[in-house]
Amino acid sequence: MRHVFISGVSSGIGHALAALHLARGDEVWGVSRRVPEDLQQHPGFHFRALDLCAPERAYPALQMFLGETCFDTAYLNAGTFGHAPELAVSTSVDAFREVLDLNVVAVKWVLDLLLCRDSQPRQVVFSASVSGIRQRAGMLSYSVSKAALNALAKVYHLENPEVFFAVFGLCNVDTLVAQTILNADERFAELVALRERSGQPGYIVSPAKRAEDIVTLLGCRHALALQSGQFYEVRQLLERMHTEV
Repeated sequence: MRHVFISGVSSGIGHALAALHLARGDEVWGVSRRVPEDLQQHPGFHFRALDLCAPERAYPALQMFLGETCFDTAYLNAGTFGHAPELAVSTSVDAFREVLDLNVVAVKWVLDLLLCRDSQPRQVVFSASVSGIRQRAGMLSYSVSKAALNALAKVYHLENPEVFFAVFGLCNVDTLVAQTILNADERFAELVALRERSGQPGYIVSPAKRAEDIVTLLGCRHALALQSGQFYEVRQLLERMHTEV
């Protein structure tokens, strides 16, 4: 039985990861703003409602919640796209800051808490995105936050070589983030084209499928020679796994 920490467990990939680990007999410590009612009944699920964008209150609460638990894996998954795709010049500073607060700042302080404990997690998994590397019009806040997340993961790897940092671009998953992106209006041709491609069979996968992919890739990380702190797209790794492993 493994001990797992997950942020953003109320929906999407965080919820799917929690359900998967619980089904495997692991114990899960999860945090999110909203309560995942369906997971609450599971004896291996420990939950605390927290607003990760309010660290002055959330930090001591999370510290108490985690106690001295030694975690095998920590999934820093909580994130947001923000409002609908918009021109950069029309994106308010407040809206920009809101996305960075959850996607980057919250990741930093939660990671600091985990690494400064007596028992560090063996591996930390970041829910990254190719948007941090390949930018598209209409996605300023999200793209900047994911680019910053990639840099954050790299620096923490360099300073903490004993911890494995997995940086996975999760590609097209049926979550609120993807739904928001795919609702882009006609000003954003690339996003409209993405919406058209999303209708192809298998192009958009379920959170449960992607959770399984993530856990599988972590189990094959040595065989795939994955580098700590290095960004990888999940779909490309799955293709490699099927041919090399």
